[in-house]
Amino acid sequence: MKTGKIRNMGRFTVTRKRRRLLFVLSILVPICIWFFVFMILPIFSVVFYSFTNANMAFSDWKFVGFEQYIKMFTEDTLFPIAVWNTVKSVLIIVPLTVVLSVTLALGINSIKSKLNKFFTFVYFLPSIISMVAICMVWKWLYHQQYGIINAVLGFFGFLPQQFLNSGGQALFCLCVIQVWALIGYYAVILVAAIRGIDLSLYEAAEVDGANGWRKTFHITLPLIRQNVFFVCIMATTQAFMIFTPVKVLTDGMPGTSTYVLMLHIMNRGINNNDIAYASAMSLVLMGIILVFSLFQRLITREKKELA
Repeated sequence: MKTGKIRNMGRFTVTRKRRRLLFVLSILVPICIWFFVFMILPIFSVVFYSFTNANMAFSDWKFVGFEQYIKMFTEDTLFPIAVWNTVKSVLIIVPLTVVLSVTLALGINSIKSKLNKFFTFVYFLPSIISMVAICMVWKWLYHQQYGIINAVLGFFGFLPQQFLNSGGQALFCLCVIQVWALIGYYAVILVAAIRGIDLSLYEAAEVDGANGWRKTFHITLPLIRQNVFFVCIMATTQAFMIFTPVKVLTDGMPGTSTYVLMLHIMNRGINNNDIAYASAMSLVLMGIILVFSLFQRLITREKKELA
């Protein structure tokens, strides 16, 4: 009898393990398939096509080695312009996004009433709205004759500005749109990080006579350093990939003042039917993003070691 019970218990244990294994596999396998099809395979495809002369029809293509990369750095006059405009966008977007999202997160966290959740939702809202719709709203705000911004400037005696038609202002104005669309999402991430800080640290600081500013700079900001770094990395990636505001509002104009790398990739790949060259530029863009991200990581690590 005891032997039979032990066998039955063993079978039950094996059956339960199989069920757990099947449950885990039913979750992991679709995720792995999705990741391979939509992440790994496209990357390998881009690498493959960058060494060919393939077009949109994928007809009569052949391997050409590094020809696309050589052409990119020696013949394409728009490529360095697009790279420089993209780098300028990053230098504008990343600092503004990080500073404003941290400031916004601190402000939201300081609200102790029920309005806290309301403001969190309001500032998060732009991140779930279509970027095209956001661009159309800002196009109206920037309008020289009917825009609210020029109306405010006129009220204070300033001349109306051609924000999107000025070579010196257009890129910055597009970056402002990108920042406005991003900061709410990152602020919510930072608010969650701030709320995870042990309250006893603030209580101990208050006992020692620390005011709000001291608690912010000596407790809050150091403890959310990794979260701020995450925001910095994500903002850098999205800044390098700025496209929608440029395409919708200026299409790279006036002149080439807003002609960024993502727009150049699309124009060559889709409009000019040159998938191979667009793939090569995409890999270069990926490499630039990786270098910037590693550089940011290095700076953060050095600051952490000095601290």
